[in-house]
Amino acid sequence: MNIWALDKHQDIRHVLLLLIEQLGPDAFSLDATRSADPRTIYLLHNNELGVRAWLHVLGQSEGCYGVHLEYPNAIDIHENLKLPALVATLAAHFDVPVIQALP
Repeated sequence: MNIWALDKHQDIRHVLLLLIEQLGPDAFSLDATRSADPRTIYLLHNNELGVRAWLHVLGQSEGCYGVHLEYPNAIDIHENLKLPALVATLAAHFDVPVIQALP
């Protein structure tokens, strides 16, 4: 996936690179077509249909992210997460057993 080719805000592209670095390139898939706003993107669980995360920077404090964890029958909303909290939340949501340290 070419993150820089996405028609998304620089903050979204940047956090995607960090997430891939820490969670691994196969931790999730992207669905850039369902969310037209450039400040948002859907991340999809690779093995569980209906499990996804709506990642955004809308209305968030500087350097923070919002994420709506979606399950087949529920949504869990987290706002103003710093990167370490976002990484830990998404690791649990996408069943990633090991979080890599940033270089």
